[in-house]
Amino acid sequence: MPTESTWKASREAAFYLNVSERQLFRWRAAGIFVAGTHFIRKFPNANSALLYQVELCQQAMQDASSRNVETLETAGL
Repeated sequence: MPTESTWKASREAAFYLNVSERQLFRWRAAGIFVAGTHFIRKFPNANSALLYQVELCQQAMQDASSRNVETLETAGL
């Protein structure tokens, strides 16, 4: 598990990744960011703030953008 200093709060992670906090939510919902790997809760309760491992998130973003277009799911089919 990464050291504590590598975990960043949502606002700070969004800044480093050059996206909005809403986009971080979308990627979590899409399964691009995986709980326990890319993000964790600061405290063990559902309303706790999220912390992100920026380097792993950046790698997940690159992996998601480099997928073969023929293997991506198509909405509405």
